[in-house]
Amino acid sequence: MGTYGGDEVAALVLSVGHTWTQAGYGGEDTPKSIFPTSVGWVDLPAEADQGDDADNSEDTQMQDVSQSSPQHGADSNNIHKKDADGGDLNPQPVGAAPVPRKNKTTKRGKYYVGDGEISCWRPDMEIKSPIKDGLIEDWDALEQIWDHAFLKRLRCDPTEHPLIITESSWNTREIREKLTELAFEKYNFPAFFVAKDAVMTAFAAGRPHALVVDSGGDMTSVVPVYDGYVLRKGIMRQSLGGDVLSEQVLNQFQSNGIDVVPQYLVAKKSPVEVGQKPIVTLRDRPATPSFHKMMQMRVIHDYKESVCQVAESTYNEQNINSRPQKPFELPDGYNSNFGADRFKVPEIMFNPKDFLKNPTPEQENFVGLPKLIFNSAQSCDIDFRPTLFGSVVLTGGNTLFPGFADRLHWELNSIPHSYKVKLHAPGNTVERKCGSWLGGSIIASLGTFHQLWISRKEYDETGSSIVNKKCV
Repeated sequence: MGTYGGDEVAALVLSVGHTWTQAGYGGEDTPKSIFPTSVGWVDLPAEADQGDDADNSEDTQMQDVSQSSPQHGADSNNIHKKDADGGDLNPQPVGAAPVPRKNKTTKRGKYYVGDGEISCWRPDMEIKSPIKDGLIEDWDALEQIWDHAFLKRLRCDPTEHPLIITESSWNTREIREKLTELAFEKYNFPAFFVAKDAVMTAFAAGRPHALVVDSGGDMTSVVPVYDGYVLRKGIMRQSLGGDVLSEQVLNQFQSNGIDVVPQYLVAKKSPVEVGQKPIVTLRDRPATPSFHKMMQMRVIHDYKESVCQVAESTYNEQNINSRPQKPFELPDGYNSNFGADRFKVPEIMFNPKDFLKNPTPEQENFVGLPKLIFNSAQSCDIDFRPTLFGSVVLTGGNTLFPGFADRLHWELNSIPHSYKVKLHAPGNTVERKCGSWLGGSIIASLGTFHQLWISRKEYDETGSSIVNKKCV
């Protein structure tokens, strides 16, 4: 319990990342709820856009799936050709004559939030995460996440609890001010605070100074923290995260003739020998590309967690081929033993130029994680570097690959420098994934922290700009 206004109240702690959202109460050692950040919705038809109560539309009816397609592969391409916003995948070329069409606007209907909701097949449901590169892109979807977290998961009254949320270390003033407006204007929180996620991760590790390495779904960042403040000139980040690795696994499967069929398409399957084609009956379930891709990525995510591993030292093909293989079965029944391939994908984190296949122009500029960490520390004052190298804190789901911490320590010591490197990598999976939330939970429960909250009175007097003064 923390103290606010002379009373003991449990502050709410919320951390919204690209892949996962964590919500709970200050002072607890684990989030009360963890659910996917991705939000689903169904676009309303044009004639339904006129109604004021459109957002209360009923769920889309699921069609009878008793009739199944006879053989595997029949419906793999039976997907509506729309992009994530419901538009055409093949837009009109620049300079071409416009195609006459009716003047109609697309409006989102009912939202679906939470693992159970977005995993349920609906023919026209789009899926999207409102967070990209650590910044909020879709405010309507973010509000749905807040509603779901406070009202359905925590089942609390926001007017009775202070709120602390985490943000990326490169968040903009405009986004911070809009978050403050949202907290006070819509949810009427009595107090509010925005904390840097890297500072909270260092706090959870018990370190006032740290080089925080965060590798999550859409990106990897290295943020130097000194005396509880972010050293902005040392921030290094790149869009190399779990999503890129998953795409590489998918391409690896496809190049080997393996079709990744998500669970929602499988009606019935039969056991087959290792490496044999699956014997599967598929459901006729047309879906949007965004939903189909999300369900494919879930299969790949299970593969990465179950099979993939990082070589403890520099990748050597001969040594890797002598390592034992690991079995994995796909939802359609195909199963195989994976050897060197299960090491190649995580190796992208350390050596992207050699292991990243068919890179985009942006991906061609990726550097290995050890180099990213070294560049971050070197960008800081020379007096800070020994302290930062002596406290490298790992957080994020990608750091949970077996052998990841050992390999990173080995690589950092292989780079020519005179500093002693110490890694802090919590063995607890929850602590590694929820580092920033845990830091927020600890700091929200401190009795002295109530002096730092932005109160409703301060907000009314100063406006949303006060967040840039009090939440440094």
